[in-house]
Amino acid sequence: MKFERRTTLPSSDILERLKALTDYWNKKYAIGSTWTGGTVRLKGKIMGVSFDGTVNVTEGRIEANVDAGFLAEKLGGKKYVDGKLDTYLDPAHSIDALRARIPT
Repeated sequence: MKFERRTTLPSSDILERLKALTDYWNKKYAIGSTWTGGTVRLKGKIMGVSFDGTVNVTEGRIEANVDAGFLAEKLGGKKYVDGKLDTYLDPAHSIDALRARIPT
């Protein structure tokens, strides 16, 4: 699955927002994430579907490439990730509010 988003948010805000999202996924689904600069590697399994991917953040742009297989798309994986990206990159949601969503 490939995802691309363009935004007017500064890259520092994009990174903070995506780190909140990866922290959420880690706590909720035990999805591993390893950050190196503006790139994160994601690896894990949700509902029996394994995936492995990278997300790159540059000024005004996010590109993701996730290998999740056919079943993930049929189970609505792309729609789910699109929705999460829309929410987490929406300036109407503060970073503090997004971080408050992370399960404890």
